[in-house]
Order: sequence, then C-alpha cells, then structure tokens
Amino acid sequence: MLNLITVCTDDYPMIYAEKLHSRFASLSTIDVKHFCLTDRPSELPHWINALTPFTKSYGWWNKINLFHKDMPEGMILYLDVDIVITQNFDHEIKFMQEQKSSICCVSDAINWRGNKFSSSLLFFRSGIFHHIYLKFIESGDLTDFEGGDQVWLGPMMTDVCYLDDTFPFLKKNLKFQLATRNGEELRLPIAIDKRIKLIDCSGEPKPHSLARLGYVRSNWHDV
Repeated sequence: MLNLITVCTDDYPMIYAEKLHSRFASLSTIDVKHFCLTDRPSELPHWINALTPFTKSYGWWNKINLFHKDMPEGMILYLDVDIVITQNFDHEIKFMQEQKSSICCVSDAINWRGNKFSSSLLFFRSGIFHHIYLKFIESGDLTDFEGGDQVWLGPMMTDVCYLDDTFPFLKKNLKFQLATRNGEELRLPIAIDKRIKLIDCSGEPKPHSLARLGYVRSNWHDV
C-alpha cells in the first residue's frame, strides 16, 4: 500500500490539503491511503486520515514528524500542500517504487545554501529514518536554523535518488524556475510547458491568489 501524506499546520488553510489529495485521487490509478499530518484534525474531510503531530513545531519543521517510526506502514509519498498537480504522474511513482535508494526527491530549485536535497516531494519507506526524528528531538529548538529543514536534513541524506535526473519536467518551481524577474517585479508565465506535472508554489504567491493563471485555475481552483 502507498500512503500519500501531506502536512497542513499553522497558517495553511485546510483546503490546501483537501485540494491536493482530491486532485491526486482524480488523476491517479494507484491505490493509495490518504493522510494529513495536522494540528487541526477536525477540519479534514472524512476520507483523509488525520495524523496528529508527534512533536508540534513551526512551519516546515513539522515535516520531520514524517520520519517517526509510527507513521503508516509501507511506502510514503509526501508532497508539499502548495504543489499544484497538473496531470497524472503514476509512471514516475512506479519508477520510485523500483529504486534501491533509501529516499527519492527532486533537486532544490535554487540549490539553497549549496544544498541539493529538497523536502517538497519525498518517497521513502516508513520508519527507516526514525533516527533522524530522534536527532531532531534531541537538537532542541531549530526554528532559527539557517536554511531550514532542507539544509538540516541534506547532510544526513546520503543515498538519494534525484528524480529530476530522469524526469526533468516532473516538478518545476513557479517562482524560481518558471517565472522571470524585471528588477523587483516577478513575472509569472501565462502558459507553461505541457510536460510539467507538478508546479511547486513555495513562498509567495500561493495558488489561492493565482486564479488568473489558467494552469493554476484549472488544476487547483476548479477541482
């Protein structure tokens, strides 16, 4: 069984988790169980199972709970809730299932602080990184750790399958890879390459404010 898990805490409206899970379900033929790690379980629709945080933290640090040994048994596919799914990516998921690496991800869009590892999409077997969860607990408050969870996790992830090496159009970051800049002005593309399957809306702007973009409207607002 494949477990699709999102994390929706703090300032994210629960509609973000609901839209990602429902969009995945409408496109994929893979049998998955739907879970959301959240501090607001009562807001979830009945078909998404709540995973109450084992250690409530802030923002992206809540993702570290994914590595707890008591996460749902089996393979975990994790996606950031601000990702817009544009089309079926079952082929890439089946590729992940065939890999021998301990974890699959997509390279960070800007190689943040020289770190290639990105936590926006993860694929791994439940429980194998419990030692990282324990290290997180032992490390105390990491809220001000420069670079955040990705930079903290990167050095510990030594056996990684970087999916973009094989699937360069699987996921693209809207702000850093698809948009252009004119000074301080961020110019978002009216159209994107049809081969892109996941649009990562990290930072600002978020999908709820992008209805003017047809590829966001049809794959997020209208689902």
